[in-house]
Amino acid sequence: MIGASQCIGIVILGLTAIWGFLFVYPKSPVKKYWWSALGKLTIMTPPQTPGYKSTVNNELISVWVDLTSWSGIMVEKIVIIIGREKTPSFDWTSHEVMGREHKFLDFKRPSWLGTGEYEAKLIAYTPEGYSKSEKFILEVTV
Repeated sequence: MIGASQCIGIVILGLTAIWGFLFVYPKSPVKKYWWSALGKLTIMTPPQTPGYKSTVNNELISVWVDLTSWSGIMVEKIVIIIGREKTPSFDWTSHEVMGREHKFLDFKRPSWLGTGEYEAKLIAYTPEGYSKSEKFILEVTV
């Protein structure tokens, strides 16, 4: 017969095993997709101020990007998402981001992108997962 203290012990052992799998085990889906890159890499686009405002011409979309990683992380590619369409940056080269890095990134303008305002966000892909920026407004006048 199992007593109350033994039942509590079994429950604690079960919860410990589940917790260990989700948060400690290297191949855990939680650790792989949600914790890894988010904790190591911050990707930001500044407010739409003069000099940093995203620009769009007939061929390119140019966006100011600020990447911060205090422990160092390899960033393989950066894409811009407009609606549901992903467009990779053609001038980003895969390298390790150490500290703070900021610059304008260029993306090929999709043919369907017409005049108007669009919500967009950036995603940086790393070997440990990905990190997203906040949404920003992309104003297309051409």
